[in-house]
Amino acid sequence: MRLSVFCHSSLLTKRPCFFPPSLLRSSRHLPFVFLVLAMPLAIMAQEAPVQPANGTALVGQVLAAFSVGHAIHQVTLSGNVTWHAGSLEDSGPVALTASTDGQFQATFQLSRGQRQETQAGSGANAACTWTGSDGTVHSVGLTNCLKPAVWFLPAISLQTALLSNSLVASDWGQGAVGGDGVYRHLQIQLQLGGQEQTLTDVTAQSITDFGLDSTTLLPAVLAYKVHPDSGIQIPIDIEVRYSDYHNIDGVNIPFSIQRYVNNSVQLEIVVSSVHIN
Repeated sequence: MRLSVFCHSSLLTKRPCFFPPSLLRSSRHLPFVFLVLAMPLAIMAQEAPVQPANGTALVGQVLAAFSVGHAIHQVTLSGNVTWHAGSLEDSGPVALTASTDGQFQATFQLSRGQRQETQAGSGANAACTWTGSDGTVHSVGLTNCLKPAVWFLPAISLQTALLSNSLVASDWGQGAVGGDGVYRHLQIQLQLGGQEQTLTDVTAQSITDFGLDSTTLLPAVLAYKVHPDSGIQIPIDIEVRYSDYHNIDGVNIPFSIQRYVNNSVQLEIVVSSVHIN
């Protein structure tokens, strides 16, 4: 009696290959036989890579959840922030202003001095800075600057008018985003024209992942990577989590915002007032 299978090399032609009885009678050859038998099954069992759907419809659903689809030009959040730096903590008032065109300003009035983060301009002309408690202003590299979402209010960025032609959205369905759970996964990135290496780098490094609450479709987590200002290509994981949403004049605003750097909490913001234009 001969045992025949379709060998790995014969899958396309379905040409059978045979094992001699002497091979099957020898127990020392059985692991080899089982391995060859399993190879075609393992190949057939491999699932094709998951491909995302166009995310345009999902972006529309997020905007409907955020502001019932109404255009919001600018939002200013005020409240209190706690800043963590290792074992040290500092706290004080915070003011956060986000605009539809992607510009923002975050000012932290801490007891040890004011800190500030800004983004101005749009597209390849965007400019970002951060200012430490010593008052020194530092420029942020373009690949870190051009993330297609305002970190403390990402839903407003999906209304971006000036960057709308370069914003690409992908719907990955349900999946893990960041380190905090499974969400409806929306991914956005920029596609900027031009052949300059800088623009190519921006496109590759602008990928930003939204984790949307499966019920409300409001952002629950935002995840992306940046690199040190020195230009060293060491990825730094940034994750921002949003909760305690309040409906203010028809706009759903998170009143709790936490930013993590490489899985350690950096700042915690509690919003107390909202101004919408």
